[in-house]
Amino acid sequence: MKKSVAFSGFALLALLLAGCAPSDETRAPGEYVGETERLMSDLAKKDVFLRVNGKNFTKADFLVAVSMQDKLRRMCAGDPLTGPNKPAKEYSIWSQPRTLSEVLRHALVRQFAEEHKISATKEEFDGYVNTLLPKLRRKGRTLKSVADEFGRDEGRLFISYVEDDALAQPLRNYFDTDHTLDITDDDVIAVSNRIIRFQERAAASNAVERAALERALVEIKGGADFSEVAKKYSATPNDGEEWGEYLLEEVSENPALVAWLQKADPNAVSGILVLDDGLSIVKIVDLRHEDLPEGQSSAERRLVWKLARISRPFFETADDMTHDEIVKMLSDYRNKKLQEKVGKAIMERAVIEWPCGTNLFRRATAPVKKPSSTPSETKGGGK
Repeated sequence: MKKSVAFSGFALLALLLAGCAPSDETRAPGEYVGETERLMSDLAKKDVFLRVNGKNFTKADFLVAVSMQDKLRRMCAGDPLTGPNKPAKEYSIWSQPRTLSEVLRHALVRQFAEEHKISATKEEFDGYVNTLLPKLRRKGRTLKSVADEFGRDEGRLFISYVEDDALAQPLRNYFDTDHTLDITDDDVIAVSNRIIRFQERAAASNAVERAALERALVEIKGGADFSEVAKKYSATPNDGEEWGEYLLEEVSENPALVAWLQKADPNAVSGILVLDDGLSIVKIVDLRHEDLPEGQSSAERRLVWKLARISRPFFETADDMTHDEIVKMLSDYRNKKLQEKVGKAIMERAVIEWPCGTNLFRRATAPVKKPSSTPSETKGGGK
């Protein structure tokens, strides 16, 4: 599990990392409180390091959150909850800033939901839990048994986070004042019609591009110089002089080209091929053998093709979609837009204070000018 599924659009991690790392525009490399630079490791467990809309979070609260997130990551990886933290080197470097973003995010979500009396129905809560439990790699477990495995404090926090994340859809519903989540038959028909129009335009454009290459082939077969025809018809005229030299494995992403090269004679000209970057007519300018690197059998030699081509654009057509596929696509898109709206609304009313300074994870790397006053309060995300 990368992180909790709700409100990934908040961008809180980026906001918080801005307060945990140097920034030329907003602050010096280190953050001083009074006359002393502070790190999380310098604080006592009862010290309040964060205040969200008046709610205090101590270092002890933070340490529980760090432990819970680490155990959650281990559980999702199928690892034991104790012992060496096997894949954790890269994760551990950022575990504290990531945990801080989760602490802040959950606090804001819970406070907003409580203030506006928003809650998840039993069906919504159970639905979220049913998607979460399989990710924890604890077959046959219940939410309570998983929480018990975490331990008392971490288990209690885990349950609290699950309750917060189950609010994702209720919060989106709360902000859906225009009922955009109520997808109608007219909505589905409109999307279906757009797909049809797109398919028609793409097909018409591709027909024009193919016709141009067909005229080029006629001229080439009539004896015209390949490079001169390319200047006339190619979207990239230099292709007609020299496209490049390739080993077979270097063009493997284009099966049609590979299949033709394996059968073509030297100096051959292909028909119209659909490649990954469009339509092409390809000519073999030269074909040679290349010795393998030292240490490999000199009897084995690789073929190298020197190619030129005439290229034109190719427009991919949209796939047909069933009614249910269109409904899901619309639902995903509208939920994403509402999620952004939720995040913006919650952040706009946030009052975030850093009693011990915002740069709690990185020691200052250069001398800095100490602020004349203690930074205490920032609105809208701690910037």
